[in-house]
Amino acid sequence: MPVSPELNADGVLRVSLQADGSLLPPQVQLLSLRVRRAVNSIPWARVVVEDGDVAQQTFEVADGNLLKPGTELSIHLGYGNDEEQVFKGKVARFGIRIGANNLAQLEVECRDKAAAMTIGRRHRVFVDKTDSDVCSELIGEYGLTADVEATTVTHKLLVQHDSSDWDFLLARAEANGRVVVVTDGQVSVRKPDTKSAAALKLNYGQDLMEFEAELDARTQLSGVDAVSWDPATQAALKASAYPPALGLQGNLDAAALAQVFDAGTIELRSSAAQPQQVLAAWAEARQLKAGLARVRGRMKFQGSALAAAGGTLEVAGVGERFNGTVYAGAVQHDAADGNWTTEVDFGLAPDWLSARPDVTAPPAAALVPGVQGLQIAVVVKLDGDPEAGHRIQVRTPALEAEATPIWARLLMPYASNGFGALFVPEIGDEVLVGHLAGDPAHPVVLGSLYSQKHAGPHVLEATNKLKTLLTRCKHKLEFDDEDKIITITTPAGNSLVFSDKDKKITLKDQTGNEIVMSEAGIKLDSPKDIAITAKGKISVEAVGEVNLKSTAADLKAAGLNVQCTANVGFTAKGNASAELSASGMTTVKGSMVMIN
Repeated sequence: MPVSPELNADGVLRVSLQADGSLLPPQVQLLSLRVRRAVNSIPWARVVVEDGDVAQQTFEVADGNLLKPGTELSIHLGYGNDEEQVFKGKVARFGIRIGANNLAQLEVECRDKAAAMTIGRRHRVFVDKTDSDVCSELIGEYGLTADVEATTVTHKLLVQHDSSDWDFLLARAEANGRVVVVTDGQVSVRKPDTKSAAALKLNYGQDLMEFEAELDARTQLSGVDAVSWDPATQAALKASAYPPALGLQGNLDAAALAQVFDAGTIELRSSAAQPQQVLAAWAEARQLKAGLARVRGRMKFQGSALAAAGGTLEVAGVGERFNGTVYAGAVQHDAADGNWTTEVDFGLAPDWLSARPDVTAPPAAALVPGVQGLQIAVVVKLDGDPEAGHRIQVRTPALEAEATPIWARLLMPYASNGFGALFVPEIGDEVLVGHLAGDPAHPVVLGSLYSQKHAGPHVLEATNKLKTLLTRCKHKLEFDDEDKIITITTPAGNSLVFSDKDKKITLKDQTGNEIVMSEAGIKLDSPKDIAITAKGKISVEAVGEVNLKSTAADLKAAGLNVQCTANVGFTAKGNASAELSASGMTTVKGSMVMIN
């Protein structure tokens, strides 16, 4: 049963600070302290103590080893003889401050050990792992205790690109509808438990010192569809989610508030292929964020260690719109001048944590101001690359008409060592340029662009039947997908045509020579001579007749020996004359020889 924070709070405030396990000595005079724990954040504490001797010109505490960076500091708060640990972490930084009247103080700021996860960006690849596996692995690498609720989807590939381990942990937790809560070196990744027993009950007029709350209908969604593309089916995948029943404060639920503007179902879209289960978790996570953002506010009361980030409290006496259970998004303890107060922020922001600008690495690795998006450029030079890197020189007129041209690499469909494809744009061509890592000093020509001034080789048609490659001097390769014809032509009229429609292949040259291969056979046609030569044999064989005919000239056959053999009959005939002769012996032989 929830209790009032004022229960057992009537004793003297008790504050204990331990540095590396030992209590701070009495001469270290505490002025104030603040401890803050928040969902999806690293807990921190700020301790302010007296320091500085104006006469001696020294700062004893700052110069000593008690609170130097790296010291483990634990903070306990309570009343009378009772106290509870509210923070444990390492001194991260400290500084001195001298104010009016030479009053000096030392400010010490501490972070939970999990702060190590926020330092530096990393790149790593996870193969065949669930999100819970990945989260546990990330947490374990820092010697922290992992408390991770299991997820079910096994990712074939999950890439952490140039982000801190902490930001990547938050991103994967958030995508699965989880929240991250850090407590003294333990990192919990679980679904928010909004129906757990409230630790405290606060009443207006009794134990509430301050209270602010607001509900915002704009954050509420009647439905969410998560959509991605499935390359296997060439169709869109979709998963839907609706407002969850969180059981939190107030009498205006998410469904009722979503009807205020009646925006209908919103869509989350990913161009990457995402499995159905991933889409479902994504849509549900978005609705969960909306539900936790329905009512947001803050309240302040007498200090109590029972209030915990990620837990629940009960509030009463603040009206039907806000009475009920609240989800503690952040808890802050302040102790000063003998008093301890606790402030709770309830509800969570509806925005995705990964949308923060500092999560993604800056363009150009922050070495220079980066360039966003793609740029239009004009080719000004094709040769003379001073680095011999097969680059061309381009100018980006949109940035500055008279800008100094820069050398840009060329994107090719196939590029290897000494071979590949090489299609270089012409001087004056309009090209599209991207930049490696967003660095304007490292452009890449991605391709060329047609326009009203630079028209393509043929007019675009709805049927999209023609695909053409046409060079500057009119060498042409054309694919006709409608008639299934491939045509290769040269400016002088040489051509090679492969036609499935006509069932033939035709080779022509500019002088009129032609070879046609079709259903009728092979035809060679020439306005002049046809010569066939071979270093070896020439064989001519046919199942049907073989005809050798000259309509207006002689037919000659010559060889070392000439042999003609007929399997049945042999006829040699001259319409005007016929002669059979030899310089040597002539033999005419048969079973019967008839002359005249």
